[in-house]
Amino acid sequence: DNGQKHIAYIVGYDGLFQPDGNLTRAEAAAIFARMVSADNQEEIAGQAVFTDIKQDEWYTSYIGYLEKYDMIQGYADGTFRADANITRAEFVVLCTRFYEMSKSVVTSDSNIFSDVTNSHWAAANICNAVAMNWIQGYTDGTFKPDSSITRAEAVKLVNHAANRIPDKEYIDENAETLNQFADVKPDFWAYYDVLEAANEHRMKAETKEEHWVK
Repeated sequence: DNGQKHIAYIVGYDGLFQPDGNLTRAEAAAIFARMVSADNQEEIAGQAVFTDIKQDEWYTSYIGYLEKYDMIQGYADGTFRADANITRAEFVVLCTRFYEMSKSVVTSDSNIFSDVTNSHWAAANICNAVAMNWIQGYTDGTFKPDSSITRAEAVKLVNHAANRIPDKEYIDENAETLNQFADVKPDFWAYYDVLEAANEHRMKAETKEEHWVK
């Protein structure tokens, strides 16, 4: 057994990751399409039904593929708004749907955030994400559900949802051979999570740790 394969699900921009930049809804769809197709060992293909998605965009097949699994939904007017930034709430919901494809979500109705009302459309998913230790929010007690998620925040959440725990020792010892980004240094808070996401590797899970065997 040479371990479970973990694909690289993110790419940068000309050697940069832009960790504090935002993620579009199309880019989020691409991440999850890659993850689902790897888990299912199938090609990414599908026709998007949303009224504002042309059939020849770079993201069309990603969106169409996720539609087959009911992972993404558009807006009430039939649009998807691929180029809009995805919000923190929207991304938590996507992570939850991905997780639910293979596991049962820990549910909770305990709301720790001052700015997430119980009537917020994603309140249940946000509460569940807290219960699973995916999110903590900000030091002021808010979650900012309708703010755009950053690329670093998104990667951290995906790794939680996919149970991908970076092997810090391996990364430190092999940093020179790994895909790296000039704007993500070892002292960046999500450094290990970004490298986990950007490097294909095989892993052997030992208890709750992940050991790369690349």
